[in-house]
Amino acid sequence: MKSLLARLKRFESVRAVEESNRPLKIEFAHLKLLPREYTGSRHIVSVSKRPDGRCNYEERPGGAPPNQSRVNDENVMTVFFVRAQETGNEIR
Repeated sequence: MKSLLARLKRFESVRAVEESNRPLKIEFAHLKLLPREYTGSRHIVSVSKRPDGRCNYEERPGGAPPNQSRVNDENVMTVFFVRAQETGNEIR
């Protein structure tokens, strides 16, 4: 049942984008994570923009400041690239 609901939600999202006059925009960004040991609240901030147009983001400790809010644009999807966390175990 859960998979059916997930598929229905995806279908509805695709229809909403297709019916709008604005195309879906996909942004790619690099994200630097806080250490794995950190357990408190966290938020994401933009730190720089690369010459190729990709943005660099970082996780920061604590909740987001009240004046920091991302633009709520339903037609923009951000895909974050992160580096694999060091675990101390060898990858085989």
